[in-house]
Amino acid sequence: MKFDDITWMLLSALQRDARLSYKQLAEEVGLTPPAVADRLRKLERAGVIERYEVRLNPDRLGLPIIAVIRISAHGQEIDDAIQEIPEILECHRVTGKESHVIRARVASTAHLEQVLVKLAPYGPTETNIVTSSVVPRRGVRLPPGYGATAPAV
Repeated sequence: MKFDDITWMLLSALQRDARLSYKQLAEEVGLTPPAVADRLRKLERAGVIERYEVRLNPDRLGLPIIAVIRISAHGQEIDDAIQEIPEILECHRVTGKESHVIRARVASTAHLEQVLVKLAPYGPTETNIVTSSVVPRRGVRLPPGYGATAPAV
């Protein structure tokens, strides 16, 4: 299967709404529902589509504060500790002065402090609170014509 423009349109539509039916997707990209189902099965088998998921609204769940935490720590202990802190949505090992960059959601600054206390034994942290998001979480976006150069699946 090639990553043609129709494949990219399917992937974009699913990133917007993973609950779209084959019929709705077919109407959007100009294929039949069985053709859409076949493409999606191939994308799933190839590991391009890893899973379908629900996106929750953290604000409505009482977690309005996004914190970006950078920590300078080394060793497996920090990675294990981060796994156990539910407020941490994602964590990346990075190059530079810090070793990890963390994005967390919390209810209040007091709640943020509790998270920071859990991280303190592993090294110094530097924290920013997000005041607004210029580009909120979004799916992979592809430039026009990218399908012509993408590897075949």
